[in-house]
Amino acid sequence: MKGRDRNAPCWCGSGKKYKKCHLNRADQPKDNPWSAVDANRKSFGKKKCCANDVGLGPCEGGVIKAHTVSRGPNLSKIAENGHVLKYAADVQKLNKIGGKLSVKKVGIKDASVFYGFCGKHDRELFSCIENEPFTGRPDQCLAVAYRTMSRELYGKDALAHLRETLRGADKGMLPFEQFIVQKTLDNINTGNEAARREAKVTHDVLTSALVDNQPDTIGSYVFEFDAPLPFMFAGAWSPYTDFYGKKLQNGYSDELLQQIFVSSFAGDNRALVCISWRDIDGAPGKVIAEQIKALPADQQASALFQIVTKHVENIFFNPSWYQGLGDKQKEHLSRLVTDGLDIMGSAPSLPVRLEIDFQLPIASRSFQP
Repeated sequence: MKGRDRNAPCWCGSGKKYKKCHLNRADQPKDNPWSAVDANRKSFGKKKCCANDVGLGPCEGGVIKAHTVSRGPNLSKIAENGHVLKYAADVQKLNKIGGKLSVKKVGIKDASVFYGFCGKHDRELFSCIENEPFTGRPDQCLAVAYRTMSRELYGKDALAHLRETLRGADKGMLPFEQFIVQKTLDNINTGNEAARREAKVTHDVLTSALVDNQPDTIGSYVFEFDAPLPFMFAGAWSPYTDFYGKKLQNGYSDELLQQIFVSSFAGDNRALVCISWRDIDGAPGKVIAEQIKALPADQQASALFQIVTKHVENIFFNPSWYQGLGDKQKEHLSRLVTDGLDIMGSAPSLPVRLEIDFQLPIASRSFQP
């Protein structure tokens, strides 16, 4: 750092002058380590309707808490005393317990919510999955994919502030340590911006499909099970590899990755899981769905459960079922979850283990809408 022009832009890219930023950074008092956590919570609480001004009519009724996993039709079916379990991703708690994940109770009114739709759009766009049984109709598959992708884009937008919030995380460190911190933040930001770009492109495609009533914009497989599932989920990710670890997408910063959308639905005496993808040649989601479909009927629920646990944080468990699992099952689930918590955004690598029994129902059929 010696010899740097005090009035030149700081090397870290903050846009401030060096003298106002990293000059004497090693002697500065450390920032509150939880300020970024608080800022992230506030960002994920911002209210905006994802369907505003996109051709789906004007907003009405103010932005509400939107559920990506439906509360009445789905979460209530696995809840006990109005609560479900989910893995805790609280940074302070992770620090206290040595980085090990634990589960926590969450009320179904607060599970799987984000402030992403006004009352009118939430009611009109998702009535076909909130007020009708899910049967795998093309319009239902499109609606759930759109809601899931809206939540993913909302989350990526909420993380856009992270690099600037953590600029001061290297206060009190040596110059080389400062460089490492700032380089890591740049890498995280590059990954999130690429993910935001990909999510925005896909979200725009799904929005146009809703506006133009073209549900065949996406392809889907629906898996039906002959008994209820003890978990519910909704999420999306960009798969680098297929079910067996073979490369599907490279993940280069200039590559526009394709996503896979997954959601589960509860019936009275059955359950369904929908896997969807943009209907283009070689779609990664279709590859993975067909690989799961090719598995024996008694392994399909476990395969879906494990791959979703590995890639999706928006998953909830029936309390009694989870507590009844053995140490082997719980340890594997914890490893699957933490395998996806790489701040550098690399692809999770822990394999699915179909020999582990999670006491799940047998698939009765699978079909394309």
